[in-house]
Amino acid sequence: MLGIQHAMLSRSALRPASLPASLCLTATIGVTALGLRHGSRAVVTAKKAEFELHGRHTTKPVDSRKTFLIDYYKHMMESHPVVVFLHYNNLLKTEDHHFRDLIKATNGKLHKIRNNLFQVYLRNSALPDPCAPVDSKDPRLVRNHPLHPLFAGPTAAITYKDMNPADLAKLIKVLAPAKDKLFVIGAKVDADVLDTAKLAEFSRMPPLPAMQAQLVQLLMSASGGGLVQTLEAASQRLYLTLKAHEDARKSGEEK
Repeated sequence: MLGIQHAMLSRSALRPASLPASLCLTATIGVTALGLRHGSRAVVTAKKAEFELHGRHTTKPVDSRKTFLIDYYKHMMESHPVVVFLHYNNLLKTEDHHFRDLIKATNGKLHKIRNNLFQVYLRNSALPDPCAPVDSKDPRLVRNHPLHPLFAGPTAAITYKDMNPADLAKLIKVLAPAKDKLFVIGAKVDADVLDTAKLAEFSRMPPLPAMQAQLVQLLMSASGGGLVQTLEAASQRLYLTLKAHEDARKSGEEK
């Protein structure tokens, strides 16, 4: 991801298996290269080396929290087929833990979002590296991303590793008691952006294996009727035309 190979990590043992090398490199470079903890505010005057690493050139220092979070949002969006966005409003610590457990039971994981940095990711999401300096006239910039309007207040995201409508049906149910403190405002499902109504409709769909089984059954039931006949009609007509031509030729030769 972002053109940084795993071999560039000098301390691979620090990298969680679930994250790509470049993201973990961003998180650990403050320790491995600069002797600073991740997100440290000790860097007051940034040097050129802090903005460049192994060919990567970033707007903010590579070890900064802003670069790390934008990298994280890119990884989150590109590695999960379903990301549900929520309005997250003044939850107490105990409430936060409670709903995180409920969300985990639906196979999801809750992430708090920094809106300004997520909007930077959305704008730069078509670029190879969303953290790199950009020209404001670059045609690849996504100036009106369909997710952008969702980030008007405190926001959180729930990620799912599988596209299972049943998980979303459970999620909608477990969030109902939270009312105005935690509620769905939209979602990304595969490459589509869904509003709350379309997401609710998606949650009522059968699982993908069930839909595949229904399609197979439909094709099998149609195989004895018009479907097979339609597929075979062209070849049958061609055969009959050639056969008639052959019969006519033989008849002429016999005369």
